[in-house]
Amino acid sequence: MIRFLLGIVLGIFLFLIVGSVVLEEFPSIQPLWEEFKQHIVNLYDMSLVRYGAITTFLIIIAIFVVFGSSKRI
Repeated sequence: MIRFLLGIVLGIFLFLIVGSVVLEEFPSIQPLWEEFKQHIVNLYDMSLVRYGAITTFLIIIAIFVVFGSSKRI
């Protein structure tokens, strides 16, 4: 369990580091990144309105589990 949580934290940290490096090296993709973030926030807000906070949180956790446990060939 601790190994799983540590993996999630390190994955998020790696995602943030790589994302910041990519955005610094390629500033022309900044508007694309902002639009992507706006779409994610919009989906999150719609989910909060439709399902509530707890169910939205469980959906997000389920998405991480599905992608994290997928078998790679």
